[in-house]
Amino acid sequence: MSALLIGLTAMTASVEAPAQDAADQVIRATRSTTFSVPIYKSRIVDLPEAVKRVSIGNPDIADVLLLGDDGLYVLGKDLGATNVMLWDREDRLVSALNITVTHDLDNLKKQISLVLPGENVELWSAQRNIVMSGQVSSTAKMDAALQVARGYLEQMATAKEKIMFKQQSSSGGQADKKSGEVINLMTVGGAHQVMLQVKIAEVNREAVRNLNAQFNALQNTGKWVTGGVNGGATFPDALFQPGNVRVPVFGDGTNAGGNPIGPVFDEFAPDLPTINSTGFFGSFLSSDFIANVVLDAYQNRGLAKILAEPTLTTLSGQDAQFLSGGSFPIPVSQDNGTIGIEFKDFGVKLSFIPLILDRGRINLKLNVSVSELANSNSVALTPIGTSAVFTIPSLTERRAASTVELSDGQTIGIAGLMNENMRSAINKFPGLGDIPILGYLFRSQSYQKGETELVIMVTPRLAKPIKPSQIKLPTDAVGDPSSAAFFLGGKIEGEPKPAPAPAAPPSK
Repeated sequence: MSALLIGLTAMTASVEAPAQDAADQVIRATRSTTFSVPIYKSRIVDLPEAVKRVSIGNPDIADVLLLGDDGLYVLGKDLGATNVMLWDREDRLVSALNITVTHDLDNLKKQISLVLPGENVELWSAQRNIVMSGQVSSTAKMDAALQVARGYLEQMATAKEKIMFKQQSSSGGQADKKSGEVINLMTVGGAHQVMLQVKIAEVNREAVRNLNAQFNALQNTGKWVTGGVNGGATFPDALFQPGNVRVPVFGDGTNAGGNPIGPVFDEFAPDLPTINSTGFFGSFLSSDFIANVVLDAYQNRGLAKILAEPTLTTLSGQDAQFLSGGSFPIPVSQDNGTIGIEFKDFGVKLSFIPLILDRGRINLKLNVSVSELANSNSVALTPIGTSAVFTIPSLTERRAASTVELSDGQTIGIAGLMNENMRSAINKFPGLGDIPILGYLFRSQSYQKGETELVIMVTPRLAKPIKPSQIKLPTDAVGDPSSAAFFLGGKIEGEPKPAPAPAAPPSK
């Protein structure tokens, strides 16, 4: 029995709910009544008296149909306003209805509430446009609400183009099928600014070992001239003044015609030996033998460390850029043979575009680069007609571009590099360079090894203003030395500046 009562109660509730909704669609008309009808929806109007004749101002806005003697069916066809006049059998005015056809804002608001629960979005209909206001929690939810509203307008325009109702010609022109626009007056609550902290850490290690042996030897026994060289040599013809005459190897040139006797001896000219950093050298000279030995041997170790922590703040959705470094000029050819100057940036460069999402999430579009000037691969230019020389240095650059999504205060590595390279080369005299110990004088060898480690970390934070008393500047810890401390103590810094006292609260 109890189960039957429960079932009857549920059926009664389900039947009463539509009846109540239907009752809300009925309008009680008086002599002058103003009401609105959602587009493509209908309303029932109860008239105060029996009606014989009906007249509508603009049939393109709404359709009307008499239901018996005291009922009127009204259907919204297009956005706008019109009026309906009703007379009785004796041509007396029974009622004047002012009808406004608007967007179906109730249905649209239910859709937005379903998609974005808990968001405060208000809707108004202004001519053919929809005005949206209120405060939402994030930019992403604002975009979602706008997309839902734009989709409603597109659907309404599509429905009107397909059928819907046959447009009357009483308006004297073609129906305006423009769907309208969404006017956004919504605001985003919470923080609107993002502060990005970037840490760039790089370590370069380099080791170089070099052993370069250079020697040359020459022996002249009177009949034979022999020698050897490691390091290069040339053999230009021996020409002597006056007249660049060749001197005979033997004979005095007193033969008939005064021509030299015997072959012409080529001069031996070894390349100039050098020592780049450290080394040994030696020379031996006798009556018929000369030898020079230069041993260039050195070992270098290098360590370079780069640590940069740029911090940049900007509004959500706005671009921000930071550069700590400089610019160098580059000559650029222009019209009429002129030379212009352009500047190329180098150093630590940061640019990013933040977008605050829901629940403190931040979307970041990042571009981070670390560059420095390098003498290797530089270009030297000499403009025509001048003696000036432009030297354009090259750049070594590490760049990372990425798009990430983080919560407030989270850190992520957007780039990491572990680079290791090694080069080794040996040049030796065939055979002699393989002799133990002594073979080092007949060969040159070099070894170079480099290691690079790079890490780029980013941390976005929702930025909020701080009190002036909480601000700490780098100059706060630096004070000017007194005359006694500067001249007698040789100090270039004084005691740190005292912290300013907090301001007293205003008196009431």
